[in-house]
Amino acid sequence: MLNQIFKFAGKVGVDDWVVKLFFLFVATDMTFIIIHVIYAHTDLIPYNAFSLATDRGYSELFQYIKEYWSALFSGLLALQFRSPLYLSWSLLLFYLLLDDSLQIHEKLGGFISNQLSFSSMFNLRAKDFGELTVSIVVFLLFLCAIYISYSWSDHLSRQRSKHLIRLLFILAFFGVVVNMLHIAFKTSHLLDTLFTVIEDGGEMLIMSLITCYILSWFVRLKKIVT
Repeated sequence: MLNQIFKFAGKVGVDDWVVKLFFLFVATDMTFIIIHVIYAHTDLIPYNAFSLATDRGYSELFQYIKEYWSALFSGLLALQFRSPLYLSWSLLLFYLLLDDSLQIHEKLGGFISNQLSFSSMFNLRAKDFGELTVSIVVFLLFLCAIYISYSWSDHLSRQRSKHLIRLLFILAFFGVVVNMLHIAFKTSHLLDTLFTVIEDGGEMLIMSLITCYILSWFVRLKKIVT
């Protein structure tokens, strides 16, 4: 199985060590998920920093690192090749880092819901609709920037951006859609744990894939240049 994965990685231009790094990331993500379940349903772990749902907890700090690396490497590619497409991805990933660490969409969502007098419905608070509005608007703005810069880019950059856009939509599914379902259907402790694992665990795993994929771009294109 592993040999097949490495062969496939070679065909799509990903080095073996990047695949190994991805497995290491996934192993770390899964460890955080398992620890969260133990924390949520036993008294073995008394510190909430081990919870996936804790702001600036250990798992979220690991997520910050991945987002930082993704933004950094895509930014370096933008400088190296003077590429507006890589720059668009770097800015998007840097926004994700700021949003997670500074809770931008939560704060703006609360402000917008108050200003526009959103109402609660479907077990969702007015603030939740404000957060959803912010997420959708920011997501569309970055997609527009990527679309515009896409037309000025080379074939390889376009191809890899297509893959990354798919991963971005999957990330948005966990971060937005599952998050809304989590809030609406959090009717028991067991369901809360399940939704937390799907939402936060899904985001972590997809971000691991995004980070390693962008790192593979950087390594491969630097080899071409040198």
